Amino acid sequence: MLRYLACPSCGGELAAEGQEGISEIPIEDGTLRCETCATEFPVRGSIARFVTSTDRQSEVTRRTSRVYDFTWQYFGEREVRDDWEKDSYRYLSLIPQGLLSGGNKVGLEAGCGGGADLLRVAAGGATIVGFDLSAGVDVAYQLVGELANVEVVQGDLHDLPFKPGVFDFIYSFGVLHHLPDTQGAFVRLASLLKPGAPLITYMYEDRSERQRLDHWLLSAVRVVRRVTSRLPPRVIHAACWALFPPVWLLCAAPAAVLRRLAPQTGAAMPFAHTLRPAVLVADLYDRFAPPVEWRFSKEQVRELYGRAGFERVECQQYRGWVSWGFKPSGTSA
Repeated sequence: MLRYLACPSCGGELAAEGQEGISEIPIEDGTLRCETCATEFPVRGSIARFVTSTDRQSEVTRRTSRVYDFTWQYFGEREVRDDWEKDSYRYLSLIPQGLLSGGNKVGLEAGCGGGADLLRVAAGGATIVGFDLSAGVDVAYQLVGELANVEVVQGDLHDLPFKPGVFDFIYSFGVLHHLPDTQGAFVRLASLLKPGAPLITYMYEDRSERQRLDHWLLSAVRVVRRVTSRLPPRVIHAACWALFPPVWLLCAAPAAVLRRLAPQTGAAMPFAHTLRPAVLVADLYDRFAPPVEWRFSKEQVRELYGRAGFERVECQQYRGWVSWGFKPSGTSA
């Protein structure tokens, strides 16, 4: 990993120190020390951890991290064990597989959560680095830690601990729209890519092309989230279980019937992808817990890519925008 890592404070080279000094073998517990500014970062449980002090994090970042600490500790193992109907199954089917596969490639998952997508993408043979600020990294490591082509790193998307121009691809599903500055994240991630390499994302749609009812529902959720996102995660989770019965009766169950009779209409309904209680509750939690949730039109997604310097941008619609664009081949790292 030292070939790809750099000090997030100054960009300097890092050296690994184990229990008996400088280490040239993988360490489970030790320290990474910057050779330039001498800042030290711990390695615990085989995970390099670049978690900045809370005084350097914004309030939104701290709140978002708490939300997803709970998410992945509570839901992370279950979604893989019980094979939840995850949107990322569909995302991956829309992406040209050559962008994510190949034994000679090294990719980054920006916001790996509990590691379910790490597991799927790693099956294509590429080496994948899973990166997340939340405690999801510990859940992810339990899932993928024995795979030779997967590494897990903890850190902040605002303070990336990677060298410029080292990745053959980066993907990020359902993460960048929860950041205060999504455009800034596109620019920072672009700097980590090799020339000609793709950034692949999934982000929420603003539903500007949908019916007026959709806009009303999104506006109502946005207002409610201003309150709910400040509650303790366990309280939000309990409230989502209370909300589950009407959502199942009014949305999920009718959608399941309509998908047989009128597939397009059924698929367009909210919560149409599952009837399972735990999956619906997890989705409700993701609606009401994060402090930030940006939504984009197709043109706005293209603008995010264009302003970060990406070319040949493609957008596919599936409950949002599955998109990819390429760093120009002539661009230096």
